[in-house]
Amino acid sequence: MAWVDPEYAGEFAVVSAWLAALLPWSVSLSSPAGGRFVVVRFPFVAFQFLFGIELGAAEVPVLPMWAAPDFPQSTGVATAYTVWLAGGVAVAGAVALSVVYYAREADVETKAPVDPARLMGGLLTLGGVSLLAAVGLLFGSYAGVTVPVGALIVPVLGVALLRTDAR
Repeated sequence: MAWVDPEYAGEFAVVSAWLAALLPWSVSLSSPAGGRFVVVRFPFVAFQFLFGIELGAAEVPVLPMWAAPDFPQSTGVATAYTVWLAGGVAVAGAVALSVVYYAREADVETKAPVDPARLMGGLLTLGGVSLLAAVGLLFGSYAGVTVPVGALIVPVLGVALLRTDAR
């Protein structure tokens, strides 16, 4: 049984890709040396907030996904950030496809060799599973609490698109 009506699969695919790009995949909180450290990770960038401690020039409030694997001191966090990079690339592919799909829906649906909604579902499932794996790696290596947000939602969106009836 399909979770999405085939008539609206294209629209759902585009909205799902943008939702995957805009939702943080995880939020982490830790309390080092009397301060509070909050990291909000989106598929393409992480925002790091440090309250109660001044690091001066060493403070990095914005961390793009391509620089993240080189940033942390822990090898476990570096591995998680490498997996995040893979998930972010898959979500970026879904967003790029969604822009083309939105701009030229009729052309994409008639000329594409595969169903574009299912292709989007595959990209979102791959990206979501990668982000979920990154959260799992952070649970074991990040000194603090990590809450998965988009990492739980994105794979569900992807599977819903994969289960749509063919066009």
